[in-house]
Amino acid sequence: MLEVKGGTKMTVNKPLYISFLWHMHQPWYIWDEQGESAMPWVRLHSLKDYYDMPRIVEETGFPATFNYVPSLLKQIELLAEGNTTDPYWEAIIPEMDEMDEVRLNMVVSRLFEVNYERFIKTSPRYMDLNIRRGKSNDWRMFESKDIRDIQVHFLLAWMGESFREMPEVKKLIIKDENYSIQEKRFLIELAQQRLKQIIPYLKKLWDENKIELTFSPYFHPIIPLLCDVSLARKALPSTTLPNKQFIYPADAMRQIQMGKDYFNKTFGRNPQGIWPPEGSVADEIVPMFIEADTKYFFTDEDILKKSLELSYGQYRDLTPQKLYTPYSIFRGKQRLSVFFRDKKLSDKIGFEYYKWDVEEAVNDFINSLMRIRDALPHDDKDYIISIILDGENAWEYYEHNGKPFLTMLYTKLLEHPDIVPITFQEYLSNHTDFPPLDRLAPGSWINGDFTTWCGSPEKNRAWELLSEARSYFQMNSDAIEPELKQKIIHYISVAEGSDWFWWFGDTNYTPYIEYFDTLFRHQIRRIYELMDETPPRELEEPVHIIEHPAEPIRNPIQFMKPSLEGKATTYFEWSSAGFYRASGFRGTMHTAKPFIIQRLFFGFDIDNLYFRIDSKNPLIEFMKKGGNFSIEFMKPVRMELKIFYNSDTEKIQWDLLEINDEEKVIEDADIEVVCEQICEMRSPFAVLSAQQNDIIRLVLYVKENSFLEQRFPGGGQYIEITVPSPDFEDSMWYV
Repeated sequence: MLEVKGGTKMTVNKPLYISFLWHMHQPWYIWDEQGESAMPWVRLHSLKDYYDMPRIVEETGFPATFNYVPSLLKQIELLAEGNTTDPYWEAIIPEMDEMDEVRLNMVVSRLFEVNYERFIKTSPRYMDLNIRRGKSNDWRMFESKDIRDIQVHFLLAWMGESFREMPEVKKLIIKDENYSIQEKRFLIELAQQRLKQIIPYLKKLWDENKIELTFSPYFHPIIPLLCDVSLARKALPSTTLPNKQFIYPADAMRQIQMGKDYFNKTFGRNPQGIWPPEGSVADEIVPMFIEADTKYFFTDEDILKKSLELSYGQYRDLTPQKLYTPYSIFRGKQRLSVFFRDKKLSDKIGFEYYKWDVEEAVNDFINSLMRIRDALPHDDKDYIISIILDGENAWEYYEHNGKPFLTMLYTKLLEHPDIVPITFQEYLSNHTDFPPLDRLAPGSWINGDFTTWCGSPEKNRAWELLSEARSYFQMNSDAIEPELKQKIIHYISVAEGSDWFWWFGDTNYTPYIEYFDTLFRHQIRRIYELMDETPPRELEEPVHIIEHPAEPIRNPIQFMKPSLEGKATTYFEWSSAGFYRASGFRGTMHTAKPFIIQRLFFGFDIDNLYFRIDSKNPLIEFMKKGGNFSIEFMKPVRMELKIFYNSDTEKIQWDLLEINDEEKVIEDADIEVVCEQICEMRSPFAVLSAQQNDIIRLVLYVKENSFLEQRFPGGGQYIEITVPSPDFEDSMWYV
């Protein structure tokens, strides 16, 4: 007879304990003081996972542990209070006649970002709308009722089972089409209510001892790399380190303490356990966990293998006896307990079982536990299996968002005569005698090293940018007022988060890399700007570089010689030019805000290169408010053409700079620039040091009051123009 949470449990044989830790995390998407979120994933996973996962635990009575990253909970708070929004939400709320072109483009290009197999193929209407949009994503193909149906289907797809089981929502799923404004508003209200319910619900379950909560450092940084980025090489000697050191253990400690303080304030309780982001640990961070008054932490079995080597020399096998027990780490008289994750079983839930029949998957899991039990020695120790994994991203691949699988799994584990589900904290309250671990090897739950966040050129460049900004702050911090200092520390702490480094390089793919890239560089720019310092020039360029030219909608077809008036006069004046449509990437990521550059025309005669910039509103008004353009030429020589409004002369002005080791102003260049409704400009090829058949490579930046608003084209793309030869027009005629 065993005493366990909720009563007692009879076991036939010696019990095998099992604990689950579900980790919930999203990057810090909040742009800045303006309160806009760059991406929708906090809101969407709130509808699907952050409430539903603990709800399944409550319904089944299963004792589970949840790790919610503090910065995730803070974003949920802001969304619940209505203090932030996101571009997807701004594309859902209005009706078609209330939206501009940018938001309508958002609807048809972004509101199909759901699991295709589970939600598009299963809905005739959603499938039809998806087929109709094709690859063009042209909103003009849709009527008002179509746009509303897209909005509603997107909401329904992201709603978890607690919503989908409601009779009113079931009716909407069955209805499938021709949704009313009132039906859409009903779902919007449900979504907003859910955001307000999550944190109180977690507090209630924790207070009632139905779940256990652990915490993480506030912005989810890789704590060992904040202490010393060279630990990446200690974990894997072949790792290439950044050119600049990053050694800020005080930052690591601050992130840990911020996380714990948030939990104390929000839940009125002191969490005992900590999940180091990505299971990243090292000897160097153990004293920090002790200082923060934590009692236990978690990492991966790969770290146990390496730690046993460091502690006790060569070992042969990581036996079940070694893996399925916590270890004690002593620092003086202080002790920490550490649980090591079963990689195979955890990954089966995360990456495999969604392909299986539910009952077969559950039976396979339990059979695996029985094989482990049979392999354990018949001694007086109570062994425990630690199942630790992402708690939000797997479920969209499962039938009904994983609820049938989890419900059956929890139920069968509770009913099994030889298995005792338990929280980590409850296990520790009854067990204290664990083998000691003298050394804790550096590494993470991914390959046992840090190469996911450090070592590639892009990841290292990100560390270098962060290191330079952090060092600059360190040198000047004594002269900064306390309130301003806290603002700067906020941006430093956000930039230290793990996700930026996760997505840089080629280890992980996301179609949203430009968003992550720009958001990361924005945090670092703000560090300088808050200290009244001009951000370094390299922050203008993406960390993530994709070296290829952007494809124009059309290339020039003949020579041209437009008159430069800053107005769209006749169609024929630019009809032979090449052009690009609105694209690129915004520094602010305000996706509901139109691009400044809507179209860019380019053309030439034998001696001159011409550009025309079209915008939705008069460009002269934008420039009078602090807007400016910068064309950076990368080939054949590096130059920069800056175009801005001089408020003293009340005229458009330009500067041409030659960029080598230092910038040099080129005087008396024969360049023309006229900006009114549109901007038109001319530059001789000779001024750009370009000769016939040379390649001119360039990018265009749009800034507003020093903030980067748009890079045209986006990402690492660039515009390439070949200087024409005299027979250019002849070469354009062919049969």
